[in-house]
Amino acid sequence: ARPTANNSILTLTMAISASEAHYIIESCLTDLRIDGRSKLEHRPYTITNRSTNAKTSQSANAPAFILSNGSSRIHLPGSTTDVVCSVKADLVHPSPSKPNQGILELNVDLSLCGGGGTLEASAGAGAQKRRRQQREEESQITSLLQRLILPHAVNHESLVVWPGKYVWRLSIDVMVLRCDGCVLDASSIAIREALQNTKLPKVQAVMEKGNDNADNGGSASKNDLLVDGDHHKAVSPRGAEDCPLVITVSVLSSPPSATDAVTSTTGSKRYKSIAIIDARTEEEACASSRVCVTVDKNGMVCGVHTLGGGGAGMEEEGEQVGAGRSSMPISMLG
Repeated sequence: ARPTANNSILTLTMAISASEAHYIIESCLTDLRIDGRSKLEHRPYTITNRSTNAKTSQSANAPAFILSNGSSRIHLPGSTTDVVCSVKADLVHPSPSKPNQGILELNVDLSLCGGGGTLEASAGAGAQKRRRQQREEESQITSLLQRLILPHAVNHESLVVWPGKYVWRLSIDVMVLRCDGCVLDASSIAIREALQNTKLPKVQAVMEKGNDNADNGGSASKNDLLVDGDHHKAVSPRGAEDCPLVITVSVLSSPPSATDAVTSTTGSKRYKSIAIIDARTEEEACASSRVCVTVDKNGMVCGVHTLGGGGAGMEEEGEQVGAGRSSMPISMLG
């Protein structure tokens, strides 16, 4: 059957013919994908940040964005994947429900992805429909990353400057310029790298005694914050080095008529399937289901989310989670 056309960046991103889908699936089943990779092999992402410690053999150093405390850029040579992340730190009052924890906020922007920021894309009868769909996609990606990444991104208690009074608020902005599949994976890499090279200035709480004769004739105390302007004394948020990554495992299935049928325990024939990671757009369009697995540098699974339909049973989903856990790119976690 031909994959259904769908423009969502999280579901099917393109429509392909039945013959193309058959070729892609058969290539994956032989463990030789259309770009030459094996089923559990990542693409060679290039990470650009301002850190002095290279994370991969293809990372590069660059100054942070203006008015940001940390930034990163994820690019895939020979592809259309390009994701930028910026982290802005502000001193704010804590949430009443969590007075001893810092605040992390996340926003995803797709306005330039797929030509959304061009004048041609802004005109035409379908412009409003496209913008509405774009806002829905941004909300969905933001919600998933908030649930899968933010609870484990940094040590929230370490962001407290003055318990109950002032905490750091880290505003994380992710802009997807272009994407050739696995937008959650690329965004998680960008977030992790940006947080690791984020620098927070040293802040000291100061309490000064003063006179306030206007009210009660007695002495009063004045609370203030002293910010150290020395950039060399700025530190990264504690726990940023343990920020997990998202690994999306895509399941591709071939009908029994196309391959040798696999017989289940009940004697009925079922599709022959294979799980791959870091799928390209064409491979995502052929996937029957996808599982997003959040894994930290110790190989611990922090979260799981299933995308799309595809009635994967508990056994199949467990295999997908295991594939995502075992395929964690160690070079990106150094």
